[in-house]
Order: sequence, then C-alpha cells, then structure tokens
Amino acid sequence: MSTPTNIMALNGTYDLFENGSGTISKLPDQSMTIMTFDNNKFVVQGVSPGNKYWVGLGELKGNEGYFDYRFQDGRFGQTTFRVDKNGNLDARSLSYTVNYKYLAKKRE
Repeated sequence: MSTPTNIMALNGTYDLFENGSGTISKLPDQSMTIMTFDNNKFVVQGVSPGNKYWVGLGELKGNEGYFDYRFQDGRFGQTTFRVDKNGNLDARSLSYTVNYKYLAKKRE
C-alpha cells in the first residue's frame, strides 16, 4: 500500500503529456492548474488545444483522485488519476466524445 498524498502537494500548474499508446509524448498538448481547499478537495482550470478552456472540481483520497470537468461550450466529463512517486498524475479523461490518457507533470 502506498503512502497517502498530502493534498497541498497538488497545488500548482501542470503540463499534460498524451500517453494513450503507452509512450509519453515529448511535448505537452494541454495545461492545467490545481488549487486545493477543504482538506481533500480541489479546483482545476485548464486549457486544451485551440485555447478551449475548462474548469473542474475534484477530490483526493490517499494517492488516487478524480475531478469532474466542463468546457465553456457545455461539454463535460470526468478525469481519474493516481499520484505517482514523483508527484506526477497518471490520468484518464472520459466523456461521451473523449478518451484521453495523459501524464501530468508539475511545472517547476
């Protein structure tokens, strides 16, 4: 069993690297910023290709979490993730039109 992640460690901006084929892309194709509050909850703001903005609200339990997100145009979905030993988020976003697996690396 892994050690629970301190929710405060999630605060920051992340670059998202596509990981659908098992090979992590060399360049990020999206970014997101996480801000934590209320023990184990957080809000997310992101930018997808084409400057499409989205927001989300989520929760962390141990080293696994999720957030529900919505784009400006009304599209929505859910992302689930696991925090790895390096603090990266190994994630998958699912919606009616999206199945996006990615690795989110925090900017330094």
